[in-house]
Amino acid sequence: MPAIPILGQFVRGVVSTLIVAATLTVSACGGGGGGGAGAYGGGSAGSTSSSVSLSGARAVWLAADTLVWPGANTGNSYQLLAAPNGGLSAVSSSANGSATAYPLSVSSAGFGGLSAALQAKYPQYAGAAVLKLTPFSQAQLNSIVSGEIAVVESSNGQAVDGTQVQLAPLLDAVYAPRAQSAALGLSFSNDVPSFALWAPTAQSVKLNVFDSASATTPSSTVAMSMDPASGIWRYAAADSSWTNVKYYSYAVAVYSRYANNTVVTNTVADPYAVSLNALDSTTVGTSAGNLNAMVLNLADAPAMPSGWTKHVQTGLPPTLDGTDSAIYELHIRDFSANDSSVASAMVGKYEAFNLANAGATSGMKHLAALAQAGLTHVHLLPPVEFASIDEVHCATPAIAAATGASLTAEQAVIATQNTDCFNWGYDPIFYGVPEGSYSSNAADGGARVREFRDMVMGLHGIGLRVILDVVYNHTPASGQGNVSILDKIVPGYYYRLDANGNVTDQSYAGADLAAENAMTEKLVIDTLVRWADQYKVDGFRFDIMSLLPKQVMLDAQSALNAVALADGRRTASGPGVYLYGEGWTQNGLNFVNAQQANMAGTGIGSFNDRLRDATRGGSPMDSGAAMVTHQGFINGLCYDNNDGSSCSTAGANISWCGSGSLTQQQCLFLLQNRISVGLAGNLASFPLNATTTGAQVDYFGADTGYTAAPQENIAYISVHDNETVFDASQYKHPVTTSAADRARAQVVGLSLVALAQGVPFFHAGDDLLRSKSMDSNSFNAGDYFNRIDWTGATNNWAVGAPPQNTGNNAANLATMTPLLNNTGLATGPTDSNHATLAFQDFLRLRQDTSMFRLKTAAAVNSCVSFPDQGAQQRGLIVMRISGAAGCGDSKYKSIVVLFNANKLGQSFTLASYAASNVVLHPLQAGGNDVVVKNAGFAAGVFSVPARTTAVFVQQ
Repeated sequence: MPAIPILGQFVRGVVSTLIVAATLTVSACGGGGGGGAGAYGGGSAGSTSSSVSLSGARAVWLAADTLVWPGANTGNSYQLLAAPNGGLSAVSSSANGSATAYPLSVSSAGFGGLSAALQAKYPQYAGAAVLKLTPFSQAQLNSIVSGEIAVVESSNGQAVDGTQVQLAPLLDAVYAPRAQSAALGLSFSNDVPSFALWAPTAQSVKLNVFDSASATTPSSTVAMSMDPASGIWRYAAADSSWTNVKYYSYAVAVYSRYANNTVVTNTVADPYAVSLNALDSTTVGTSAGNLNAMVLNLADAPAMPSGWTKHVQTGLPPTLDGTDSAIYELHIRDFSANDSSVASAMVGKYEAFNLANAGATSGMKHLAALAQAGLTHVHLLPPVEFASIDEVHCATPAIAAATGASLTAEQAVIATQNTDCFNWGYDPIFYGVPEGSYSSNAADGGARVREFRDMVMGLHGIGLRVILDVVYNHTPASGQGNVSILDKIVPGYYYRLDANGNVTDQSYAGADLAAENAMTEKLVIDTLVRWADQYKVDGFRFDIMSLLPKQVMLDAQSALNAVALADGRRTASGPGVYLYGEGWTQNGLNFVNAQQANMAGTGIGSFNDRLRDATRGGSPMDSGAAMVTHQGFINGLCYDNNDGSSCSTAGANISWCGSGSLTQQQCLFLLQNRISVGLAGNLASFPLNATTTGAQVDYFGADTGYTAAPQENIAYISVHDNETVFDASQYKHPVTTSAADRARAQVVGLSLVALAQGVPFFHAGDDLLRSKSMDSNSFNAGDYFNRIDWTGATNNWAVGAPPQNTGNNAANLATMTPLLNNTGLATGPTDSNHATLAFQDFLRLRQDTSMFRLKTAAAVNSCVSFPDQGAQQRGLIVMRISGAAGCGDSKYKSIVVLFNANKLGQSFTLASYAASNVVLHPLQAGGNDVVVKNAGFAAGVFSVPARTTAVFVQQ
């Protein structure tokens, strides 16, 4: 049909009262035309009109009456275009298509046109062109948002620019207020299921029901109904016949920029699914097949292992203060993949943690021994349904053993790394579903749920709480990708978009979730609550937490504490569910994010990279020769230089350890100061000495101390990322360092973590000198390079060069090769046995007195001190904890700890102790380490053997 002129003119700062819509002609490819007046005026038969492409999605619809377009010319005129079926690519006055146009008026630039509420919520739009329109009725708005929307800019009647529109703020403003409190996904009433999907921009949604996990064709398809106020589509089944039997998916007809600007029908599983059939990577997301969710009631017997109900009623461990915790990070498959004592059907599975295995398998015996010594939590790498394992076809390859720096194992692993059953799992696709590859039968939606719960019972049964590693910062795909879920339901909503409307990837791992959006936050919190409530998970670690808003973390904390209060794990005045994560600094975000310094005062922990790097030396960014030259506190800096040189005290030529250039001794003492602050809870306010607080200790121009409470300090020296602490030190120790000394040095490092004020965190196997044969990023390196031997007979050192296609492995190959080939660098079972037993002694020491577990900054600041300040010695840190009132249980008058990483024994004098009754802590005097028993005290002089941490108590 011919174009109809828009009624009303655009006057800057004035909203036209005429909101009659008109038809605007649009073009898929531009060009001229005649036969009617153009929408912008001035058209005539045979004239040539302007045509502009719709570039990106640069306009943002903030509220019912307000859009912004950063960078747009406020002197021009604007229209909002709505095309129900999409297809817009260029705007002109030619009659090659049609869209409905609505007038927009230009308000004054910047905040003059934004309400106070919008100014506060979206400060990033200062200076943006503000476009106003008269709000639509709910019915009109529902229709408009279900199609393509664009804004066109014109000057003198000619189109000069056009862009699509980002809708997330509008959807939050219009639909989220009612949707946020609604139950989404499956719900049951007398076992009759109801289904609810939030899809406010969908044109229709149908429910597909399948008779079995393997069915590819639905046995029935029913239309769902939309609540126009919330954007939720619902359907209630007639009876309970589907429950615990059927599977389902949604067919969502929705306009998508990612589907060539058309309306597409996406068949997709419920993002709130409780369980699924098996992921088949050869068909998922294609016309040949999809993941389907199971109609599973988590309160019914098919979802419960034997004993679950009783466990929930009587067996749940109480919540702990963060500082009373000690955490062990473990990958579910690593735990049993190489444990010959585990039944073959349980290898790599949830059921390897079954309580029946306690005392029967090497892994469970080791965890039980650690729990008896004082370990409190096992942190499980992501067990939430992820994309990288094909649950139908994955197979465990037989990798022939290699030695030294041989590339034979590396080549075999690379050949199978995308078809085996191993991956860390940091590519989530369904946030509320247990990962299927860890189940005995991934195709059975009930099995993975039962077995996950059985794993939780097993760990609880040996005295360990369970922490889940969760990945709410990204998913592996967005748009119309095969394993994309959220964008196929509400395109452009769940992911963070840049100024051009492109999905961001600050995680460098996929598509960044926009948890700042209300319904994304709801997905985060609802699924967290499910894990805590339905699976009795005890805590959560957040991957790249700093990509999430601080407020989302606080909201999650509140919701999870309510769960623990309701089920009796927490009292009203007791500690909450412990949360922590990676708080690395992130720039370019438009909200207060959950990074290290911002989390001070929240009680939420963040990983302390200051302590980590000072202990190990260098940083995770190092590669090549720097792996050797950047020594740290435990592996020789200044007291055992690996190039044979003496420690430099003049000639500032070291730039890798802080701001500016330092001498080698200055570098070491700076690292020792960072460690000392870390031992004191990494508190910003900690008085390290008379003139320096924790915040004033340099960390490359930033503050070393950043916490406001000790439980915000995750003290660690090794995690799944980067080299194990053993492998990192293999680069740095002089090659002449004995195996026994390498083991002792590692235990000194572990003691720094175990005795720190804060939350000690250990990488599984570090107490057994675990090696990954120098792999710097073993996320896809298979069972071979991720091996753990719980017996300590081997530690996986020098089993071949690691895969050269990940991490810094290729850059490090020339440096690691002579080390891997040097048989003199290997440790043996005696060394591993010493390390784990000594480690257990330090866990016992931490549990012996709450003086090592102070709860507040005030207590740490008044009770902890470092007498070596002003008298620092190379490789020695001296910590004192007062036993005065307010210093924990004050079990001792004081505690003095000497952390001696030096290859030589050292002594330190505290004149005030000359007449004191001081002894080596009884747990060390009668403990597993024979060397520490040679530590002594006499007349105020403390002495400690080489590579030893000695704990003295004043009685």
